[in-house]
Amino acid sequence: MYGDDKKILKNKLLVELELDTGVQHTGHVFVGQQQRLSDLMNDDREYLPFEHMDGAITIFLKRMMRSVKPITRAQAQGAPTDNPYAILGVAENASDAAVREAYHRRVQETHPDRLASMGLAPEFVRFAHDRTTRINDAYNRIKAQRRATRETV
Repeated sequence: MYGDDKKILKNKLLVELELDTGVQHTGHVFVGQQQRLSDLMNDDREYLPFEHMDGAITIFLKRMMRSVKPITRAQAQGAPTDNPYAILGVAENASDAAVREAYHRRVQETHPDRLASMGLAPEFVRFAHDRTTRINDAYNRIKAQRRATRETV
């Protein structure tokens, strides 16, 4: 179960998660090498880190979940993308204010300092750092693209 550096090795399991509010999310949960989804859901931790398909990480309270079911890649709705608008979760015709708001929301969700303060394992913090970098890059590409469009008009 442990690698040479004593880290617990984790696998990403693609799931469909439904909250008590009826909202559904498709993404990944992290399970140990010898762990099943049912083990993860029934362990003593209150929180469950969840990676959305766009790479954003949200920490859910387990008691807020109505259902969690594994799905195959073919069933997944969407895949990781390089489209900066998809990364931020906004339409291409969204206003600058809407893009900025989505950017700030995504950064808040995945900021490594926030996850570190929650006591999550270092591999989650490193993963969050990578996702925050990706979100920053997406926002900067949108700003540059819009600035270039304005200059040519």
